[in-house]
Amino acid sequence: MTDKWFLQDVEKSLDQHKRVVVIDPSGKCEFLIELAKLKGYIVLQTDRTLREKWQTVKEELFLRYKAENELKDEKLIFYVIREKSKLSFLFDYCFTNGSIDLTNPAEWIRKKLISNTGMQVAMENPLLLTAAKLGVGKDIAWWKRILQNLEDLMSIDDELLPFLDNPDLYFKSKAEDIRRLFEEKLFELLGLPYMSKPPKTLAREVTTLLFDELLSNDVKPELLSIYYKWLDSNTYSSSLQGYIDAYKPDKSLNIWNVHPDHCFVEIDHIQLRHIVENFRDHSYVKEKLDKIKRRLRGRQTHRFIPSWWSDIITLFEFDNKPLASCNSFEKVVSFYTSDFHKTDRAIRNLYSVFMQDKDILRPLQEHYESLNHELLQHWYDVANEYENNQQGCLVTLFKQAKPGIAVIVGDGLRYEIADYVASRLNSKYRVQSTTMLADMPSETEHNMSALYVGNDEVLPLHRDREKRLCSLSGKNIDFLSLESVNPGTNSDYLVLTYKDIDSAGETLQMGAIKLFGEFEKVLTEKINQLLNNGFKEVHLLTDHGFVLTGLLDESDKIEVDLSGKREIHERFVRTIDKQSRADLIEFKRQSGEYNYVYAAKNHRPFKSKGLYGFSHGGFTPQEIIIPNFVFRKIESGVQGLEVWIENKSELKDVTGALFGVKISAKVSTNDLFTASRKVQVVLYANNISYSRSNIINLNAGESTSLEFSFMSNNEVSAILIDAETQEKLDSVKIKKSNARDLGGLL
Repeated sequence: MTDKWFLQDVEKSLDQHKRVVVIDPSGKCEFLIELAKLKGYIVLQTDRTLREKWQTVKEELFLRYKAENELKDEKLIFYVIREKSKLSFLFDYCFTNGSIDLTNPAEWIRKKLISNTGMQVAMENPLLLTAAKLGVGKDIAWWKRILQNLEDLMSIDDELLPFLDNPDLYFKSKAEDIRRLFEEKLFELLGLPYMSKPPKTLAREVTTLLFDELLSNDVKPELLSIYYKWLDSNTYSSSLQGYIDAYKPDKSLNIWNVHPDHCFVEIDHIQLRHIVENFRDHSYVKEKLDKIKRRLRGRQTHRFIPSWWSDIITLFEFDNKPLASCNSFEKVVSFYTSDFHKTDRAIRNLYSVFMQDKDILRPLQEHYESLNHELLQHWYDVANEYENNQQGCLVTLFKQAKPGIAVIVGDGLRYEIADYVASRLNSKYRVQSTTMLADMPSETEHNMSALYVGNDEVLPLHRDREKRLCSLSGKNIDFLSLESVNPGTNSDYLVLTYKDIDSAGETLQMGAIKLFGEFEKVLTEKINQLLNNGFKEVHLLTDHGFVLTGLLDESDKIEVDLSGKREIHERFVRTIDKQSRADLIEFKRQSGEYNYVYAAKNHRPFKSKGLYGFSHGGFTPQEIIIPNFVFRKIESGVQGLEVWIENKSELKDVTGALFGVKISAKVSTNDLFTASRKVQVVLYANNISYSRSNIINLNAGESTSLEFSFMSNNEVSAILIDAETQEKLDSVKIKKSNARDLGGLL
């Protein structure tokens, strides 16, 4: 209200005379003049450093001359930092135009308060002036609370964050009396007597107090409230990390007594070490994970909570008891796809984080393997019921397919990866999460042949498999790599190969795990893009899954002791002769001179040449139970404004290096949902985007034209997309004419 009262006085005088003299001999009210300047008032100000009579007289003469000549038609304020009795050429302005006398600013404030609140003002003059500065921008209710001692003059809640963000700048920006008041509040918070300290030292001591109390779980409510505001603040949260990095927790700290919303990832790591060191003590682990769950519920501190805690909880709280009722192969498959695959994902995520920290990883792997061992026992008990349904899968699918189908064929796509991709898309699309059982041995050449050809025929070359699929299905199928999909991709029947997962695994072994997030992102984006391109359904399937063996010693590998000639692979063995081994599973598979395939009743590899860690070819749920997902659009019933490319015929043969694309929108139908649409044009050459327009908001009945360049291309595709949903609305192929542009000479 202080600013409002002052500006009201100024405006009252200026409305009558266009001039007002503000007298402030002490210069204590300069903050009000700065507010007037911000409001656009012209201010002519005296120089407080002038002391000689002739200097002040000359200054006032020049100020008056400027006011009556250059600024004669302008409203202006004379701000005089000297006593009224010492004025010369500005003296008569005080009477002929008007003045605001702030010789006693506290008295001016006191009168305003009594007039506007009717309350007595008991504050001493210095404090009242400080209150006036703090009252800028405050309402009358704030003043009433201050006068009744219902609220502190300065709230540290409002001031602490800007101070911590930049202590030096904060102190420089405050008047001395306000800065002193704030310092006193800080020392009160610290529980120390006032003393002179550099602002950065004070800031460090305040954050040390905050962190100490967080880690002792005894933080003051007002300090905790400020901490939460700090975490939520877009403006100030970036400065928090610097204080965290500089803070050194007490080594004698009870790490299980810390506040759940602490911001120290190193504490999380120590807690994790305690858990893995005692992972066989189930009651201990349960108690500690209950504390971690309280931490995970913290909304403000989510960026300081390691994502791996969720995987730790999934792993240690997984319940294998339902396996007891899985007395058929079908039930074991159902248990895996509904529940157990989550532990596969959890341990894979944990491998990616802790592969270099064996002290943490070994206990986690041991716990996972105990769970997996139970699953495998039930799996192998009912393995005689296994029948693969992979043979000729794509042949059958395309024989029955209607135009508008795209099939993504992954190489080494585990069920848990596909399930995660589906979870990212199931709010936008209808997802059919069915499964398929891979053939044995689950290796690329064999299983891709099963998908593309079937009938137990194995074709080593991928291009031969594609040709056979077209022949057997009777459909004209287009084949692309998944990475080449763009908004212009269209086909009646399309197969997209995605080999990154398997090739990365075979090349990098466990090092590939850190790339899986990118693989999942690519799958999610491309499925979304294909459906927005107009495909009616997108299928996601694969040749096989994979096993992660993690930390593996030589003694963990399986010795091969079989009769007759054999060919040893990492996860299976081919033999000519039939074997009699209870620890192996037999599959009669012809391959050259070999008649049988044997897989171990184990997820560990055979001793063979080559790398270990990321493998396939064996008989485990992780390799054999594979996704056969279908994604379809959910029809909303609401269609957006119809927009199209109008000049397609002109773009078939374009002369010159430039071309224009004209976009038109349907005439209004008085429907709110079809009144306008945000669109964008994207240009592609050789399936690579090389240019795009700005986003255009097109209203019903409107048209607009956009100019583009061929660059170095002779043929490009222009794709018109919805800027919000990325849905393809229209497209056109644009060809550059071979004829020379003669510039109108003909």
